[in-house]
Amino acid sequence: MKAKKTITLVFTVFLMLLLCSCSLAVPDAGTEGNDRLIGAFITPEYLDLFDMEAYLNTHASSLAGGKDITVTGGAEYEKRLYAAIDKNGSKDPGDWKVSFPDVEGSCFFTPFWECEEGGDYWGHICDEEICDSHMDIKMSDTGEEERSLSGTIHILPGKADEDISYYTNPVYQTADGRIYVVSGQGFSTSGDSSEGVCITTKLDEQTTATENGKSVTDKSSVEISIAVMYKPVKITLLQMDGENKVVKKTEYNPAKLPEKLKAEPEVEYIIVETEKEDFSGERVDYREIYERNEEGNLLETFYAMENGMLSKQSTEVEWESTE
Repeated sequence: MKAKKTITLVFTVFLMLLLCSCSLAVPDAGTEGNDRLIGAFITPEYLDLFDMEAYLNTHASSLAGGKDITVTGGAEYEKRLYAAIDKNGSKDPGDWKVSFPDVEGSCFFTPFWECEEGGDYWGHICDEEICDSHMDIKMSDTGEEERSLSGTIHILPGKADEDISYYTNPVYQTADGRIYVVSGQGFSTSGDSSEGVCITTKLDEQTTATENGKSVTDKSSVEISIAVMYKPVKITLLQMDGENKVVKKTEYNPAKLPEKLKAEPEVEYIIVETEKEDFSGERVDYREIYERNEEGNLLETFYAMENGMLSKQSTEVEWESTE
């Protein structure tokens, strides 16, 4: 999908998909050589990489008459933003840090590295606000490859009179290992959206190359869901016995729960009570029940970050054996 750009006295490039799920064809930027789609860079602002100066220089004669120009095929003016790769003095790609300096956003991609000491390595770069991430890679004996990546970002509601916008920008990797992002599409939701409102966008790309006289297909898909969640302000753990009586009650600030929790001997289940604040400031309680599982439980809670997103925290529960 290519957005049209209209040039008037103020140059504006903006495309929003309101409250919907969508599947987007990836722009032409990744079709050169062996560049492959490896993920997305999610930004709260439009990633403007269009080389307006070069375009205006080329179309100066059209502007001389004071006419508007509608760009329908400006792919050659779309620039790439290359990532910085900090290897931290290590040959192990697992120690490397990949980022797009000076641009606010969330990284979610799976780069492919050919290690200096031999072998291949699929990385998984996932910022802490990306929850429930899943990566699936399928490779056939014929050399065909299919990769899928999915994850969810939880965001806080804003103000009733303000929309909240996010942009899913495709991330590519070149054959020699360089990583770059190109401008993507945006979507928004109203600031007073209720918890549970969810928008999903999906990037798909398929390329076919000829190797040893045979056609080989490479497929990539990236699915990002953005879901509204009210702000957690207090989390209470209630340890309950078999007669539904409270054995122990503990209150926590979000993000301050322990990594491990040892349940009291007589506890049969745990109630996780989360007090949240909706967009109007009203308090709402949510409860989840975790029954005794002597193999262990993971209590999942959320906390708000400064960027308006939420991150997930897991607390491992250790149960005392009843035998």
